[in-house]
Amino acid sequence: MVEDGERPEEEVGAIVDCILVNYQGDSESRDRVAQAILAWAAEHPDEWDELRARCQ
Repeated sequence: MVEDGERPEEEVGAIVDCILVNYQGDSESRDRVAQAILAWAAEHPDEWDELRARCQ
């Protein structure tokens, strides 16, 4: 498990891509989604690991 705030940018990007399949919005909206995912991941590290495994 990774300490809070230490999730690699590529890993977060892969999760965002997995969730936002075929998303055509702007990069600002995508960044807001990434920040929301990081906040959630800090509160739910075990679920983050499961989500990361499903999105690989």
